[in-house]
Amino acid sequence: NPTPQIREPTERSTATEPVLQRTLPHLPIMRFMSLTALFRNQDGVMQQMGVLLFSLLLVIQSSCIFASNNGLGLTPPMGWNTWCTDGECGRDVCKADEIKSVADAMEANGMRAAGYEYINLDDCWADHRDEDGTIVADSTRFPNGISDVVQYVKAKGFKFGLYTDAGMYTCSQGLRPHRIPGSYGHYSQDAKTYAEWGVEYVKMDWCNTNINGTQLDPKVQYPEMSKALNHTGKPIFFNTCEWGKENPWEWMAPYANSWRTGSDHKDDWKSTSSVIEHNAGLAKYPGRGGWNDWDFLMTGDQGCLVPIPGKFCPGQTDAEYRTEFSMWVIGSSSLIVASDVRNLTSLQKEILLNKEMIEINQDKIARAGGRLAYWDCSEIGSCQIWGKPLHDGGYAVALYNNGTRTHSITLDFTVVGFTGTVSVRDLWTHTNLGTFTDKFTTSVQSHGAEVFKLTKA
Repeated sequence: NPTPQIREPTERSTATEPVLQRTLPHLPIMRFMSLTALFRNQDGVMQQMGVLLFSLLLVIQSSCIFASNNGLGLTPPMGWNTWCTDGECGRDVCKADEIKSVADAMEANGMRAAGYEYINLDDCWADHRDEDGTIVADSTRFPNGISDVVQYVKAKGFKFGLYTDAGMYTCSQGLRPHRIPGSYGHYSQDAKTYAEWGVEYVKMDWCNTNINGTQLDPKVQYPEMSKALNHTGKPIFFNTCEWGKENPWEWMAPYANSWRTGSDHKDDWKSTSSVIEHNAGLAKYPGRGGWNDWDFLMTGDQGCLVPIPGKFCPGQTDAEYRTEFSMWVIGSSSLIVASDVRNLTSLQKEILLNKEMIEINQDKIARAGGRLAYWDCSEIGSCQIWGKPLHDGGYAVALYNNGTRTHSITLDFTVVGFTGTVSVRDLWTHTNLGTFTDKFTTSVQSHGAEVFKLTKA
């Protein structure tokens, strides 16, 4: 048997920006990610293109659909996952009653109506294979099998998803005395089983992929599972998770509906800010049918090591949780919540049910956002301007402060291709701030992000 791998691999070094240049207050560093990709000459020098052509090409590019051939993922997926509920993240314990109670809560608390449609199991449900090789659920956790839970979830108006692994075993034993079989050697069989159960979302991890001394290739295994899922004839959303080691944003779009871009997101600011930085330059890759997955949202709490109903053990401040959601929204990441949503706190309601923010993430132009510019503040590189184009000609902008102090950040409207008078709406306070000429300035607290919708006046 291959040596089991731990759940989280060695951190992949984050791609860094070129050496930062300080900018004058009226001249931010222009970093239009999609333009940079679309217009380069043979020497790699960005061509000087007009804003009108830029906007036209955004519309043309948004009409292209990635070739995973299942008709899913037209906008980033939204839902919930078991990862951090009923205990500290990664314990990998779940059970049928928990899943049903979450479905009940999400129907009642407004999450379903807000667009959170998937209810997903992580590495916590499987147990063994029977004599025919069919994967079997843990009977102590799911005494009536997976189909029973699928039917319950679907009756509430949700879609059901589950986890598997590309290798011999999954990443975690989930507090059980034996290792859990992965899908290696059973891709078609497992895909068929999932389809028969009514599964509509599959996450495939990348642990234990060294088979008898030979390392599997994600560029072979993931397309194989993608093909197996499509051959079932059922539309099944396919999410891949090899932690961004092979730059999946560059090649995964024909095979999957979303792909993890980095290592596991933890419920602390160091992890959250690292995820944001890692994804700053990846906006040009995702689009309709295939999305960057920044990993789970921890919004509100990660659960406590000793689970106590109704007790929360948050690892970040309220401001950091708002920033987490803000940047996942602007980046058009999957919005899969991993915290306990059965008794939403006021903070969780404020963040997770923010209709205007969700509309930005789900905007039908189907374009991702990224870092557009830096603003010159005393903590070099900490004051950032992120943005995402919208289908109505507007622009969503996040003014993000990764520094240790509060800073004023100025947005020069030319950064998003606007000139003259612009209307500004605050998407956290749901307030129209008025019209501004040429630029807009606001104060952003440490580890904070203020999000606005800009519209030509």
